[in-house]
Amino acid sequence: MAEFRQDQAEGLRRLLDRGHLRMTAVAAGCHGVGKTSVVVNVAAAFATRGQRVLVIDENYGPANASGMLGVRCRYDLQQVMRRSCSLEDALVEGSPGVFILSAPSSVRALSSLRPLEQDRLIESFGRLDGRFDMALIDTPCGNAGTPGMFSRAVQDTIIVSSAAADAITASYSLIKRMRDQQGGRRFYMLLNRVASESNARLVADNLRKAAHGYLATPLEYLGSVPRDECLPQAERGYRAVVDASPAAPSARGFRRIADLISEWPQRGPRRDGMDSFDSLMQRLLSGSRFVFANAGV
Repeated sequence: MAEFRQDQAEGLRRLLDRGHLRMTAVAAGCHGVGKTSVVVNVAAAFATRGQRVLVIDENYGPANASGMLGVRCRYDLQQVMRRSCSLEDALVEGSPGVFILSAPSSVRALSSLRPLEQDRLIESFGRLDGRFDMALIDTPCGNAGTPGMFSRAVQDTIIVSSAAADAITASYSLIKRMRDQQGGRRFYMLLNRVASESNARLVADNLRKAAHGYLATPLEYLGSVPRDECLPQAERGYRAVVDASPAAPSARGFRRIADLISEWPQRGPRRDGMDSFDSLMQRLLSGSRFVFANAGV
């Protein structure tokens, strides 16, 4: 089953990581640390630099990325798979340069696609080639399991936490689960809503030492975003603080995070060539059916 899961992740990576597209998952071990706020504002920070960002939203409910930006996703990826709409129809512009694809329930639909539907899904994503510079995956939150389907396709994962003890404990548990279930992942720590950078560095350093010492897992400190009143004000207006109050401390923090992400090296070979892409997508879909059949889903 592990091989099939690897096939699924690699297929998804081929589905999204075309050309120079960078994919990054954003995860959190518990609710209340501002994970989706990080996604929305980092996406906005990249967009202000003229880059095009796709947010793949694996969350339900009004607190997801579209809800935070005050837009409604009429369709989701599951409906694309069922041919109720096109992939273009499912994309919603949440803010200038930032598009959202709702995908909270797609993994179940993926497991039952017929061959013709598989081909259509590949073709649909192929039409997005060259449109986006970055994909941010807003993963499901909580301590019940590992983040969702699309997050398995990426290597770079940002763990968002506050400096609270319970949030740090939940972050450690999340890293352990993701390390155990999905090898080869690179973890970055982002401390959100912090009182000071010095305190954030102390917390991140302690967690880094624990991850290295007990999990043999490298953890890189990405930076922090300070707490300020401009952020909740922007959210009440359904805007990213990066757009609403560019000079705010939190906005500057999100732009610093975007700067650091943009400096990450592009790793691995370019993934062009439709023949190989088609082959791996077929393995992805076959592996998905196998996993779900054995899980009784």
